[in-house]
Amino acid sequence: MALSQFSPVEKESIYQIVCNTMLVDKVKDSREQQLVEEIADIIGINQEEREASKQLDETKVIETIRNMTNLQRAYVAKFIAQMVLADGKVDDQERLYFNTLLDKLYLPIG
Repeated sequence: MALSQFSPVEKESIYQIVCNTMLVDKVKDSREQQLVEEIADIIGINQEEREASKQLDETKVIETIRNMTNLQRAYVAKFIAQMVLADGKVDDQERLYFNTLLDKLYLPIG
């Protein structure tokens, strides 16, 4: 069931962040790939939007997510945390990436 509260550019930004998070440890684990698909279903991103997400630059992604509502940003924080935890191992790079995103994207925690 898709969350319809995200605009196309918001979905593209979320998808890009989630995919980038999967690649932080340089390993595409099958559990992470499955989670990417689950998150894609949740946010309702279609194939065209997935492709468009590849064209977004970092500044646009950051600006888009920063301008989301608190509830939307809470979903983004949850999705990123799930990706970091998906393979059952959290290394220092993933921890640093997660904490950097929390600050950079104004994501709520706790």
